[in-house]
Amino acid sequence: MGLSILKSGKYLPDNEVTNDYFEKYLDTSDIWIRKRTGIESRRISKNLDVKSLSILAVKNLELSKEDIEKIKLVIVTSLSEDYLMPSISSFIVGEFNINNKAMSFDMNIACTGFVSATVLAEKYLNNEEYALIVSAEVLSKYTDFNNRENAILFGDGAGAVLYEKNNEEFFYDNGSIFSKDLHLVGKSIERESSFIEMNGKNIYRFTMEYVPKSIEKTIEKSGIDISNIDYFILHQANIRIIEGIAKRVGGIEKYYSNLKYYGNTSSATIPICISEIFEKNMFKKNQKVLLSGFGGGLSYCTCIVNIGG
Repeated sequence: MGLSILKSGKYLPDNEVTNDYFEKYLDTSDIWIRKRTGIESRRISKNLDVKSLSILAVKNLELSKEDIEKIKLVIVTSLSEDYLMPSISSFIVGEFNINNKAMSFDMNIACTGFVSATVLAEKYLNNEEYALIVSAEVLSKYTDFNNRENAILFGDGAGAVLYEKNNEEFFYDNGSIFSKDLHLVGKSIERESSFIEMNGKNIYRFTMEYVPKSIEKTIEKSGIDISNIDYFILHQANIRIIEGIAKRVGGIEKYYSNLKYYGNTSSATIPICISEIFEKNMFKKNQKVLLSGFGGGLSYCTCIVNIGG
């Protein structure tokens, strides 16, 4: 499928915040949050920034010397970076002594970032070369914890995936529709606060309209029978979204979700899921995995990869 997943690692902050925390000061309840979102807890970083989370996730990849020598591309995706310069990817190149011929850069396509970076990696690499893609977020610093609608949704964490380019055909679909239904405005002369703001109903409508079509288009392009897709791993935004898409495409039994433990970690949700599946020894070599991210932009991106090793 153009790219094979070789390894994956994740890192979540130790500080776990359950729904009970919000019951203490917001007009909400654990039952209401679980029914509305599927989230039961999330991790909130107390002292780790995006750079630190990224490096810890890559450490958990346990890269070999041979892995490092084959890496030709390093991409970090995040909407919550602490550094404008140098890039977080350059910190990773330095920390792990990655080949100085490797291209490295950061990108922000919000929750769509990891899958979009995967597509870019496939286009850039030559056969048998490796790409390291890291997605890390500290969304807590942009979360208004007095906003009942948003405070319950977001968490912090990082995931990293090592890909190998192969000579098989690669299939994907992507698009974007300009909208401010999900936005974060940085501090400026005119504006002091910087919180994530969203219109949940419009985001849900966008997702239900575009993401199932994107998944169907990608599978159609590939010529693969849907029964031969082993895993569907979607951005972990809301359990209602995941269940709604699953009813239309593939069936819920093939959709992996860990949303209830970590909440929405934006671009990091998909690589965190991948890492968790590896940890549980659930992946088998040559299995086909469909990835689909969607979010700010509004944007979406879907692709099919396989499991290497």
